[in-house]
Amino acid sequence: MTRFLKDILDQPDQLLHSMDYSLHEGSRFMKQAADLIRPAENVFIVAIGASWCAGMAVQVAFNEAGVQAVLCDAADFLYFTRIPPRAVVIFLSRSGKSIEIVNAIPKCKAANAVIVSITNAPSSELARYSTVCLFTNVRFDNSISVSTYSSIILTGVLLAQLIKPLDTGTASVDVFANTIQTINSSIPVWQSVIASAGWLNSSKATYFMARGAEVACAHESRLLWEEAAKQPATALTTGAFRHGPQEIINNGIHIAIWIGNETARNYDCKLVNDLVEKQVNVIAVGSNLPLELKGHKIEMPPLPHLLCPVIGTIPMQLASEKLAGIKGVDPDNFLYCNFIVETEGGL
Repeated sequence: MTRFLKDILDQPDQLLHSMDYSLHEGSRFMKQAADLIRPAENVFIVAIGASWCAGMAVQVAFNEAGVQAVLCDAADFLYFTRIPPRAVVIFLSRSGKSIEIVNAIPKCKAANAVIVSITNAPSSELARYSTVCLFTNVRFDNSISVSTYSSIILTGVLLAQLIKPLDTGTASVDVFANTIQTINSSIPVWQSVIASAGWLNSSKATYFMARGAEVACAHESRLLWEEAAKQPATALTTGAFRHGPQEIINNGIHIAIWIGNETARNYDCKLVNDLVEKQVNVIAVGSNLPLELKGHKIEMPPLPHLLCPVIGTIPMQLASEKLAGIKGVDPDNFLYCNFIVETEGGL
């Protein structure tokens, strides 16, 4: 078993551990962060790598809570973003040591910005200079972000819930805890679908698509393809795909689409069926997928939509690990990227 696969299989327990910390021992820090964010006129969510992918889901949760947050790539935030007075900057970083984030701290201090960090490293430089540090409290992954990625989403959604309670059931802790406990029994089924789909082929281009909070799943899956399987891939919204990129479907591509329980669900189901009719190999990922949906289906347990991205990438974590094995590449070690990027420039 690869260490990457072990991290994937350990993820449900790690997420329960993380949630328990946020709701109990870490709850006073969560409340403090919520109190600082609630009145802010300008809120930035800043991250890079897998944490930036997680930030997509966190941004949607904040926006639904009435906080119009701007998601920024940490490098662009460092060099190109002006921080207005009285802003709140929420840094997402598993290590708290990425060079772009560490170098952005003085910029935030100079602007008198409030710094809230969501990190798995409470002793890091980022945590030390934060006004409030929210600890995700999971075991560090071997290399590729697994629990350190999904726990950032979980912590961010719980924080958004504190800022402004959402509609009843939107972020039900009990529902989430019960669902997480069933994940390991679903994994063999997902692995079987992936194996039988004929979808793991290094000669094919792979597109990942979603809408809303689950766009995080699409972008994180693209990153997993690159990091684990050393294989090119791309990610975009399903809406954007229909404005030009769909011209590539005659090239024998593979597509994964997350089907959410939102307004655009029917539109995406129609897109899946149209793609399958054009001989595109499609895997749909979602809960309560309709019987008339064509192609391959990975049935996810039902969750409030803001929490779906916490577990929504697990099937593609499994798929990327499997593709790495098929290609004979090592998903446990990076060829060129450090575990933590602490210098600027070059590879």
